[in-house]
Amino acid sequence: MEEEILAAGASVISDRKEARLESYLGSCVGVTIVDKEGGVGGMLHLLLPEPSGADVDFEPDIYATTGVPRFLELLFGRGALKDRAVACIAGGALVGQTFDADPSMDIGGQTAEAVQGCLEKNGIFVEKSETGGLFNRKMVLDLRSLSTTIEPIWQTEDSADANVEKEVNFNIERAIEAVKPIPQVALKIMRMIERDDYTMSEVGKEIRQDQVISGKVLNFCNSAVMGFRDKIDSIDRAVVVLGEKRLLEMVISASVESSFAQSAHGYSLCKGGIYQHALGTAMIAQEIAAFSGKAAKDIAYTAGLLHDIGKIPLDQFMAVNAPLFYRKIQREGIELCEIEKMRFGIDHAQAGKLLGAKWDLPRNLIDVIANHHCPEKSEEDEELVTVVHIADLLMSRFQVRHELDFIDTERLAQRLARIGLSTEQYPVLVDRIPRNIFRTGSSST
Repeated sequence: MEEEILAAGASVISDRKEARLESYLGSCVGVTIVDKEGGVGGMLHLLLPEPSGADVDFEPDIYATTGVPRFLELLFGRGALKDRAVACIAGGALVGQTFDADPSMDIGGQTAEAVQGCLEKNGIFVEKSETGGLFNRKMVLDLRSLSTTIEPIWQTEDSADANVEKEVNFNIERAIEAVKPIPQVALKIMRMIERDDYTMSEVGKEIRQDQVISGKVLNFCNSAVMGFRDKIDSIDRAVVVLGEKRLLEMVISASVESSFAQSAHGYSLCKGGIYQHALGTAMIAQEIAAFSGKAAKDIAYTAGLLHDIGKIPLDQFMAVNAPLFYRKIQREGIELCEIEKMRFGIDHAQAGKLLGAKWDLPRNLIDVIANHHCPEKSEEDEELVTVVHIADLLMSRFQVRHELDFIDTERLAQRLARIGLSTEQYPVLVDRIPRNIFRTGSSST
């Protein structure tokens, strides 16, 4: 059966057919509305209750107050009738337990309330609503039956052994030795960025000497995540279109991708999920660095890209215990690092520190890798570590389908303050998540 996954800001309206629509929801809210008698229905995936006032391009389908009315207009235009329409709502998870009393942090709850208000105003009956709580959900609309199901994401995996700890023959030294080395061109460019001492002729020379990296950079520049209309067919053209520093980021991104596991097992909830999460975190970290002024944008991007490299040596050992990890995170609310220490004697932040040292990464990047779950332990640049920590949190709450994780939010207010922000600005940060992270737009089939 054909499947389509909707990201934030995406909507699909369809007549009955052999297909299904899916949304993976953390703090985002998913809505399905169907007219079974009329044989038409659809789904939309919302990011925020309303525009935050951030200086970003206005996209109506991102927000409940504009997205739901527009969706209803399109649905009725396809023949659905208001008195036959039935809706389901899901998602809207809290950022963390400690913020359930802080209205500015309960974005998911506000979005769900805005959706409910729009539907009530338009006289749409809500058949099912599963919102709030702490954990992520999967919403599915079967376009043949026009029926909606909502379930925890962990139930989408094989959870038959969710209570069983399987033996793993784990040795961190051997696991790190087995990791594919990072290309030397990427290491050289990371050091250039750290020193802010380079010329583009020097960088171009380094890139052209590695044909594999050159090809990957061009493929990445032409990928959906970048969203360029015109094809970029040379490194020189990439410099013109991207700019010098952006090209350096693309080189590093293309270089490290092969080091990340590309399977849909272990930490990944989809194929290549660890890398997709890392790439999204890098893009958000760059945006937070620019917004807060507390870190260099290019360094924040690189740090975000590398923050989870400790999962690379642990991933194959994690895979056999994935159902156990899902249960402890989704049902018991235990932070990932705690479970890793229980099972492996080491967490991915510690493993990443060891791998970063083996790769001879700059000290500020190793600091981020080692402390991104607890920025207060930073020994080099706490503001940079905090920027990546918050980017990681945003990615884990608003792009939940990529990677298994659960981040402690007990000190989030203090961490926001560390980079000059307040909890009231949290919705603005969410609104500033780069739209190309979501990579899918609205469509009607």
